[in-house]
Amino acid sequence: MGRSAVKFHVDRTKRCGFLQALTVVVWAGMLAVTAAAAQVAAATPQMPPPVLAPDKIGMGTFYDGARVHIEGTAPAGSGVLVVIRGSEDDEFFNRKGRVGLIWLNVDRIHIEHAPSVCLTFSSADVKSMVDQADVDKYQLDEASIMSGIRCLCHCKCSLTDRTQQSGSRDSVPDPSYAKLLLADFLRFKERKGTYSMHTGAVNLASGNSATSYALDVEWPKKVPPGNYQVEVYACRDRKVIAHSAATLQLMEVGFPAYMADLASRRPWVYGTVAVLVTILAGFLTDFLTTKLRRRKRL
Repeated sequence: MGRSAVKFHVDRTKRCGFLQALTVVVWAGMLAVTAAAAQVAAATPQMPPPVLAPDKIGMGTFYDGARVHIEGTAPAGSGVLVVIRGSEDDEFFNRKGRVGLIWLNVDRIHIEHAPSVCLTFSSADVKSMVDQADVDKYQLDEASIMSGIRCLCHCKCSLTDRTQQSGSRDSVPDPSYAKLLLADFLRFKERKGTYSMHTGAVNLASGNSATSYALDVEWPKKVPPGNYQVEVYACRDRKVIAHSAATLQLMEVGFPAYMADLASRRPWVYGTVAVLVTILAGFLTDFLTTKLRRRKRL
């Protein structure tokens, strides 16, 4: 009895010593992680998300664009870049070419990984605010945006199934042809107002502890419904030192929303209504034209 009791006491002492050592190691690891997180937080200042007014835009029957006010605070002494991006979608285009005396579709172009919207606003020239490495990393100018877009030609993809892989259906154009297609695509987006850069559009107000920024955005009329990311980058010494983001929601309301829901849930009803409206518009146009001609004769 005496020997077994002594042995048990020795084993319990060893076990307690092991648990104490393990506890010390765990606490030391937690302190090291906390210290590292504190260093990272000190190196990268925290930045609150921007405030959007409004943060939701309704596209009704008489929708004609909107104005969005964006404001917030950035670390003291920093410049500010604001980038509004849409989702990356596939887009398809027909390229026209002259065949004899007439113009025909000579190629079908497939554009991949292109943001539906990319609007850039800065407090100064982008090149003077950020070095080229960060420009390319965050895609802050047109060249860096276009470098991430893939252009394919001779496309045979189905418009109704855009989830399929391009693979052997498309061909990669030669560099000179691809450069021409991407330049045309960029001009097309700029004409629509969905790609643009605005230098000096962000107003700054410097303070002791933070820099306030504000700008007004004229939202393009031809942007489809969806969620758009409003990204804010604070720059100092030609580096991005902090960034934040908020979501701007664009949604159909009223009659356009009803027709979109009808088209998705009851396409045959939507088709019938569309045909009837077209016929009615034709009769109305003919009636008005005839009436105006009779007045001119009198």
